[in-house]
Amino acid sequence: MEPVGLYYPYFHVRDDGWLKRAALYLPGLARVHPPGHSFHDSATALVLRDELGFFTDIDPIRYADEVAQELKGVMQREEARLFPRYGFPSEMLSERSRRGVRHLDPFGWLHRSQLGTSTPGDWWVTFRNFAVFSREEVPIGAYTEENSVRDWIGLHPHLVSVYTRALVDRIAHANALVPVTDDPVLFALPGWTAADFEEALLGPSAPGPDPGCWWLPNPQNGRARSALPVTVPAAGLYATAAVQAVLPHDINDIPAKDIVRARLRLADEFEAFRAHLDELESQLAALGQAADPAVVQARIAAMVDRNLSRPLKELTRGLRSLRLRPVREVITLRSLELPALAALGAHAANLSPVFGAGGAVAVQLVASTRSARAAAADQRRSAAGYLLGLRRELKR
Repeated sequence: MEPVGLYYPYFHVRDDGWLKRAALYLPGLARVHPPGHSFHDSATALVLRDELGFFTDIDPIRYADEVAQELKGVMQREEARLFPRYGFPSEMLSERSRRGVRHLDPFGWLHRSQLGTSTPGDWWVTFRNFAVFSREEVPIGAYTEENSVRDWIGLHPHLVSVYTRALVDRIAHANALVPVTDDPVLFALPGWTAADFEEALLGPSAPGPDPGCWWLPNPQNGRARSALPVTVPAAGLYATAAVQAVLPHDINDIPAKDIVRARLRLADEFEAFRAHLDELESQLAALGQAADPAVVQARIAAMVDRNLSRPLKELTRGLRSLRLRPVREVITLRSLELPALAALGAHAANLSPVFGAGGAVAVQLVASTRSARAAAADQRRSAAGYLLGLRRELKR
């Protein structure tokens, strides 16, 4: 099956540059988006959705119950150990404030559709020292009947990050999707599942105990971040690096309609590029296990150079060589030895042989040029050919 991406953690892609790059190497993009929730797609997303059919929307509610029960079980069982990391004392955050915080940051937020049959109110009551409601603003989108402040529950951002990644992992496995994100620092997908919530919340990569008044907004600190460096899937890094290397302009300066045109015109080459990624699946999967992001980046760069950049240069030189000798130049070459059956071959092909200083050289030239162009066409339908096509299509 085609490796369609599953975007997370948000309902809408927030980075248009990331989205354009994704459209150049992913066949399509699924996203978690509950029915009835208003769309807030950017102009870029609208073009890709309407002209390329790039998005598929998935309702998370059918996948959320089991994941939500796993997290609730760990939070109830390990509340004493979790509280110093993720809780806030009632004397420092009043009941009234819990019912309506005035700031959205630094909390992470979960929509009711991400909680299964549990409601945000259930979580607010059950986890009194961990959960809040927003007073006025909705975290994502505009305020509507389907998207009110009571449809969202606020928690420590690492709690939300862990839960969101586990839910995405469940959706991806159920639908053979590849999780992708434009926020890898906070939301890189790890190797654990919902069954490993305790390790994810209390293990070495989790925030340390006694983090201070983390629930108060602090513009200097921004959102809470994972304690350890993380990497995104190596296949995505490889494809992104390859595409980025041939872009003639900054991705933000390339219109979305040009991305669509390139995808449609280079359909065969795109399939060859996808096949190339499939061939490297085991290598990229092994590379993704490396612990140091700098090591992964260096190896990715070396693979792109060996597998794509060098073949791209050779292909470019080969295609240019077809234009080195114009017909009039070749016809004047008196030293060419022409086969006796050249003219016969021309008649058989319904061509008119051109005789002159070079005899039937034009026939030989046509045949050799056709052969060279056929070979060039085969080369174009390759991973390197796709990159060459992108360079040509997107330079306008």
